[in-house]
Amino acid sequence: MADINYSVTLRVGKENLSDVINNAATANMTEVGMLTQTLTLTTNAVSISTANLANVGIAHFQNLSTATASTVTIGILSGGSFVGFCTLKAGEPALLRLTTGTTYQAKGNTGTRVRVDITEG
Repeated sequence: MADINYSVTLRVGKENLSDVINNAATANMTEVGMLTQTLTLTTNAVSISTANLANVGIAHFQNLSTATASTVTIGILSGGSFVGFCTLKAGEPALLRLTTGTTYQAKGNTGTRVRVDITEG
């Protein structure tokens, strides 16, 4: 039996554009662990801790702000610089599998908070 069961639905409807994507998947955890953290962000990148996790796995991110202008950017540290790969507007979530050995960071465009839940591998 899989350790993690999840589903993702994307529904888009605007003018003549209509699309629905439904996905359900399972994932196995190599260890028994999870790390949850809430980070307070500024325009400077803050490291996302993966301490005490032998192998990173499925991660869930959510911008906790309700201010429409608030964004959170998730990224990596590459060559000493922050490189963003995911931007979350107010209230938006994201689900992805992380890569072990990578330094993950987050930053906001205004003072905001992001919730981060990471399972082990």
